Amino acid sequence: MKKIFAALAIGLMLMGAAPTAKAADAGAATVLSAILPGCGEWYNNGWKGSFPFVECIGGYICFCITLSSMMDAANGSADEALRIDFWSSPSK
Repeated sequence: MKKIFAALAIGLMLMGAAPTAKAADAGAATVLSAILPGCGEWYNNGWKGSFPFVECIGGYICFCITLSSMMDAANGSADEALRIDFWSSPSK
């Protein structure tokens, strides 16, 4: 439980320090998705929309969702859809 709270605290600090404009940094988006799945795509979307609760919770349950989120964030994806087909590469 301590690890989850620490990851949330670090993620919130990173989100607070991130610029509010359209994201251009794939590395930052990937790190955000590694810490809080779904936040990398949210970062790429310029923090518009709601927090990706389903993807974040699902990422802590299934590591494949975290990997999928990291791949999507690294490729600059800004959609909010949860990608379930982990075996395919993300489409732009």
